[in-house]
Amino acid sequence: MDPEPPGPRVLSRAIRSTSLPSPFRPPTSIAKYNGETKPELWLADFRLACQLGGARGDERAIIRQVPVFLSDTAHWWLEELPANQIHDWVDLVRVFEGNFKGTYIQPGNSWDLSKCKQKSGETLREYARRFSKQRTELPHIPNHDVILAFVSRTTSRDLVRELGRNRPQTVDELMDVVANYAAGEEAVGAFFSCEGRKGKQPADEDGTPNRGLEKNKKKQKVRQFKQENFDDDLVAAMERKKPRGTPDGGIFDKMLEEPCPYHKGGANHKLKEKGSDKEGNKDDDGFPAVHDCYMIYGGPST
Repeated sequence: MDPEPPGPRVLSRAIRSTSLPSPFRPPTSIAKYNGETKPELWLADFRLACQLGGARGDERAIIRQVPVFLSDTAHWWLEELPANQIHDWVDLVRVFEGNFKGTYIQPGNSWDLSKCKQKSGETLREYARRFSKQRTELPHIPNHDVILAFVSRTTSRDLVRELGRNRPQTVDELMDVVANYAAGEEAVGAFFSCEGRKGKQPADEDGTPNRGLEKNKKKQKVRQFKQENFDDDLVAAMERKKPRGTPDGGIFDKMLEEPCPYHKGGANHKLKEKGSDKEGNKDDDGFPAVHDCYMIYGGPST
């Protein structure tokens, strides 16, 4: 009795015993199947990649390579199937479709596309790009439904008015109108933005450019600060001009006790004794008597 060939028992003995062609290059651009895509589409891509790699004559060689390109979960499912269920390519497609029909992502409908609404702050070009990307995932929606979904979910009233005047019949015509309108919208925004930057801003009283409300608030704060400093300086100046009261009597008394400074050779009497001679209210040297002076300023040089 011949030994059991390797491979899942669900595959027939003939498939598991098939030799690979030489030369044969296994597919390198096919991702392992995990049940999230439509099974017949993945199997068609896998068969084409194997044929390009050298397996053109016998499909049993291609079927034998399938378990190697399954994810862990899908491979475990294939191993647990009853023996000898797959004998050819038709059996393989039937088994895969029966198991993964409810696991892969189903395409949406026109209701899903109508949920694609232009967001606040989103440009028309960004919205059109996002809408087109979602539309490619829904290939079976008629042109009329696609156009209606776009027009009803955009926030550009001018574009809707333009589409009302020139009604597109296909999705390609719709996207041409949208692309041209988005280009014009961007050109107008860029032009007026540059014009705004080129214009000079009006100058303030001090010659600096007027920067709007923020600049005015800053100037008001500066003026208020200067006014407060001026008021403080004015109060301080007024305080300095006020009378400081009567002179200190101790200084004057000390001057009277010192020797008289109005003699070239010195004097033996004090300054307060200078006024003892009352004749003509003058002393012998011609100076006024001390008691006739209210205040002496500056000393002998006065």
